[in-house]
Amino acid sequence: MPRQLLVVDDDAAVRRSLGAALEGAGLRVAVAANGAEGLKSFEGSRPDLVVLDLFLPDMHGLEVLRRMRAADPDAVVIVVTASDEVRDAVEAMKLGAMEYLVKPYDLEALRLLIARSLERQRDTLELGEHHRVMGERYSFAAMESRNAAFCEMVAVARRLAGNPTVTVLIEGETGVGKEFLARAIHGASPRSGGPFVAISCAAIPENLLESELFGHEAGAYTDARARKRGLFELAEGGTLFLDEVAEMPVSMQAKLLRAIETMTFRRVGGTEDCTVDARLIAATNVVLESAVRDRSFREDLYYRLKVGRLTVPPLRARPEDLLPLAERLLREVCREQGKREFALSADARAAVAAYRWPGNVRELRNVLERAMILHDGDGAVEARHLPRELSGSGEAVAGLAAGLATGPGGVAGAESSLSAVERDHILRTLKACGGNHTKAAKVLGISRTTLWEKLRKYKPTDGGA
Repeated sequence: MPRQLLVVDDDAAVRRSLGAALEGAGLRVAVAANGAEGLKSFEGSRPDLVVLDLFLPDMHGLEVLRRMRAADPDAVVIVVTASDEVRDAVEAMKLGAMEYLVKPYDLEALRLLIARSLERQRDTLELGEHHRVMGERYSFAAMESRNAAFCEMVAVARRLAGNPTVTVLIEGETGVGKEFLARAIHGASPRSGGPFVAISCAAIPENLLESELFGHEAGAYTDARARKRGLFELAEGGTLFLDEVAEMPVSMQAKLLRAIETMTFRRVGGTEDCTVDARLIAATNVVLESAVRDRSFREDLYYRLKVGRLTVPPLRARPEDLLPLAERLLREVCREQGKREFALSADARAAVAAYRWPGNVRELRNVLERAMILHDGDGAVEARHLPRELSGSGEAVAGLAAGLATGPGGVAGAESSLSAVERDHILRTLKACGGNHTKAAKVLGISRTTLWEKLRKYKPTDGGA
C-alpha cells in the first residue's frame, strides 16, 4: 500500500508540481490550499507525512503544525517557507517538525528528504512494535507459577524493578531464565523506554572485555582507528545486563566496581571521565560466596552487586510448574513455527514430568522445539517425538502416564495435580523395587536423600512407604 502524503501550500503551481513529482515516486498525495483545508484533510486521513508551508492565507503554518501535533503527537511534518527567519525555524522544530526547508528548494532534494523521513518513521514504528512485543514476552505476567518460592522471588523482583537505581544480582543454574528475569525487571521499571544491553562476560576474551564495556579512543591500540562507544554508554537511560559475571577477570572487577559506584568510567586510552545513567543487572550460575572465598571474585564487588539479590529456583524444585510451563512453551513454539496449537499426550506429559531437566527451562523449550519439528502435524505431541533421554524407565513412565490419564484414585478423566501424580509414581516405583530405596532412587533419577524427603512429605496422607 503506497504511503500517503499531504501537501499544504497556497501556491497552486507548487501543489501541482509537488503532487506530480511525489506521485511519480509511488506516493499517494493529497493537497490543501490553506490551513483549514489542511487540518480537515489531516483529521480525515492521518497521512504518513505532511509538507507544510508556514505562510498560509487563513492562519500561520505554526498554528497548523501545533494543531496537527496535538491531534497526533507522532505526526511527521516537513516545514517549508519563503522566509529564512531563524525564529520560525526554531519554533517549528520545538513544535515537533522533523525538517525545515527554505524556498526555493530543489525538488529532488525534497523528494530525498521525504524518503529519509518516511524511512525514519518506519524504523521508529518498528522499534516501538519491537519494544511492545519484547515487553509482552519478557514480563512478570509471563512468569506465572504455583510454586511458593518462585512467586516470592518474583514479588521481590517487582519491588526491585520499581527502583531504577538498585543494582541487581540474579543467581541460578544454567537455563533457569536469568536473562528473562532481567528483561522483565527492565520492562517493569521506569527505564523501560531505554535500551536493554546484554553481554556475556565469558564470551569476550579478557583483552577485549574492557573495550567492550567502556569503549576506546582512537589510537588506544593497534587497529583502534576511531572512537568506539562501549556498552555502558550504549545502555544510557536503560539497563546493562552482565551475564556470567563470575567469569569476569579480577583485573576488570575493580574497574566495574568503580563504574557502578560512581556511574563514571574512562574509555581505553582516554584521559577524561564519562558519566552514564544506567542500571546494572548481573547474573551468575555459580555460588559467588565460594568465588569470594577462593579469591577469584572481589568481595567488595560481590557486596555491591547483591544489593538486590534474587535466586531463581531450578525447574526440578518446582514440579507443580513443570507441565503448565511445558504447555505454555509448546503454544509459543507452535506460534513461532506457524503451526496450529497442539497438546501433549498422556505419555509425553509423563515423560516430561519424570525427567529431571538439568538444563532447566532452556532445555525444556529446546526439547519442545525439536518435538514440533519431528511432529507430523496430526494429533497430540507424543513421547516418540521427544528425545530418548526423556523416556527413562519404561515401567516408570508407563506408570506415570497411567496416573496422568486416570488421575488420583484411578478415576478416568479426573483432574490430577502434579504433586499427587509424583506421589503415586514414587510409591509405585518403590513397590516395584521391593522397598529398596537405593534402587528406587536410581530408577527415579534422584538421590536417596531427595527420596527420603519426599517420602516424609507424603507420610501424613499415605501412611508411609
